[in-house]
Amino acid sequence: MQYRKRLTVRGIVQGVGFRPAIAKEAKKRGLSGTIANARDSVVIEIQGDESLVFDFIEDFYNIIPPNAFIYFLHSETIEPRWEESSFDIIESLDNGPTRFSVPPDIAMCDQCRAEFYDPENRRYAYPFITCGNCGPRYTYMKDMPYDREKTTMSDFPFCPQCHSEYNDPANRRYRIEGFSCPICGPIVSGLDQGVEYLKEGRIVAIKGLGGYHIACSAIDYNAVEILRKRKRRPAKPFAVMFASVDMARQYADISPEEEALLRSKVSPIVVVPLKKNSAIAQNVAPDNGYIGLMIAYTPLHQLVLDRVNIPLVMTSANVSGDPLIIDDNKALVELASIVDFFIVHNRKILRRADDSISWVYRGQEINIRMGRGKMPFPIILPEKSKFSILALGAELKSNISVVSEDNLVTSNHIGDLETPETYNHFCDTITEMSEFYNVTPEVVVADLHPDYESTKYAFEYCNKSGARMLQVQHHYAHFLSCYFENSLKEEAIGIILDGTGFGLDGTIWGGEILKGNLHSFSRMGHISLFPLPGGERAIREPWRILAGLLPQEAFFMTCKGIEPFALSNIIAIKDNRQFSPLCSSAGRLFDAIAVILGFSRNVSYEAEAAIYLENLALGCDSEDVILLPERIIDGRSIIDAGFIATEIYNMNSKYRDLSYIAKVFHNTLAESFSAIAKKISTESGIDSVLLSGGVFQNRIMLDQCEKRLASKGVKVFYNKKIPTNDAGISVGQAIFGVYNA
Repeated sequence: MQYRKRLTVRGIVQGVGFRPAIAKEAKKRGLSGTIANARDSVVIEIQGDESLVFDFIEDFYNIIPPNAFIYFLHSETIEPRWEESSFDIIESLDNGPTRFSVPPDIAMCDQCRAEFYDPENRRYAYPFITCGNCGPRYTYMKDMPYDREKTTMSDFPFCPQCHSEYNDPANRRYRIEGFSCPICGPIVSGLDQGVEYLKEGRIVAIKGLGGYHIACSAIDYNAVEILRKRKRRPAKPFAVMFASVDMARQYADISPEEEALLRSKVSPIVVVPLKKNSAIAQNVAPDNGYIGLMIAYTPLHQLVLDRVNIPLVMTSANVSGDPLIIDDNKALVELASIVDFFIVHNRKILRRADDSISWVYRGQEINIRMGRGKMPFPIILPEKSKFSILALGAELKSNISVVSEDNLVTSNHIGDLETPETYNHFCDTITEMSEFYNVTPEVVVADLHPDYESTKYAFEYCNKSGARMLQVQHHYAHFLSCYFENSLKEEAIGIILDGTGFGLDGTIWGGEILKGNLHSFSRMGHISLFPLPGGERAIREPWRILAGLLPQEAFFMTCKGIEPFALSNIIAIKDNRQFSPLCSSAGRLFDAIAVILGFSRNVSYEAEAAIYLENLALGCDSEDVILLPERIIDGRSIIDAGFIATEIYNMNSKYRDLSYIAKVFHNTLAESFSAIAKKISTESGIDSVLLSGGVFQNRIMLDQCEKRLASKGVKVFYNKKIPTNDAGISVGQAIFGVYNA
């Protein structure tokens, strides 16, 4: 008795070797049927004895390939086809929306790596070796379903041998769409000369997977210095690429969990501790105890790293502040003043993908930036949204999220919306994702800040389209991202610490204790308000902040390297709200304390002063704290920023032990927020505390807050998959839209 079932499978089921894996297993079990890609799914029809069909369905999740991810599986009984005798992969069904099934790019797999290093293999040292388990996906796809003609590999028809492999069920590349060989695949230009230039300490652009990189020797101080001057990037840390984990271990301390990440299918940049006296040039990551490292994740990168045999700085190729360059002509023009040479290839890149960044905390991966290998990736909502939603994120670390039914997907990293190029990329990403996922936004969610480019876009879009607009306070969006990720249901307390976010009262928030749920929040406490003399300029010149935190004499003593006229001018404007807006920012307090403890330059990248302060504190294991006076204003608990700054100044005048003082500051802030959270917990009966915001990228702050809260008997939750920084804002906004639109 023949029995036939139709299975509809949704998720990441295209571009991961799904069809050939299912076809091979069905044939092995003596089943007939078909399998085909559709735009939003894979459709399987399976036929055979009833027991064999049911066993196949029962074992289904054990059959699928390792990179597949299923979030929907529906089966229905259909009429048998009596004439059918084989199981076939059939032509794709080009119907329906794309939905949320686009596969991310995958790092070179072990099988391809083995072939790459095998002199007897015809793909030996081939820069574009790939298979069903690895290679480009998102970055070279034109459309779904995932077929070769809908990728940029359509420019490279199979040679006879590749065509034979494609049609051979016994071959591991059977029905794999994107592979090639040295006869029929893309070609690299400039490899030999580029490698020699890198060995000589010169700077080379390399066309990678999701965009161009700029590379130079990571052990050559002069080469790094030249790159910094040309790229106009004076201090922000560079990532470093190594040929292997074994090479990386010579320069950095790598835990088993960090090694697993480096070897994973994502192969992100992993931020790890530098070894003492590491040979990595000091100017790769100045004033920083950590280094962002990655392992060659494409065969082209592997070829370059093997031949230079040194670690390479591998940074995004762009003019400072602009998006990653993917266009060949644009690279040749805009990078001409930065690089000495180009290593390029002729496979087109259709979509940008910045490298993902992670670190490991208590054995778990913490995402800093979701990019190559991780995005796009669907989040399955516990219930369907009533409306299609577009969430526009923040101004810094911008990305967007879209929601349709029970699917939420976040875009790749866009960048900081400070330049016309990045804003255009932001607009293009909205158009691309709306079209790709067939979403026409009915609700648009934006930040509360009226001057954010994303907020302005939301107003304009809603005025034109008639979509409804919602605005979510910045720190509440952080709260929601953490609340949702940790699947909380009841009210929670949130310690939300970051740089700046527009507050409900018109001041700049950033050191907040909130109480709330999916629908609303209350502000229960915060850092005391202090001025930012000169507004945005105080972020770049953090010495200005001390004018509102220290007694005048201490301010002048700390800033004695600044022109007296400038100091007097700052004193004159600090109480003028037109020129000196008030803030409660933890990030700005970090900046100010860093200045007291020796940070004497202008800030050239976000959190530079805070990283300096964290690096100082890494050398001390003291648990000492400054005891703060209890302050209550309008029913809210206040952490006195001026008191902390003055005590740090006095300690510095007395002890001159920068490491100890920096650690005491971290401890004090963590203890102060933890004590207030415990007090709220005791009064309200809420026992869940969330930690979110960019400050919790600081390992000491995360550790101190979690440890001190746990000792007070509360449950602690923090972001892991969704970034704790502003890259998580669009998810928080989207979640607000789902439950409140």
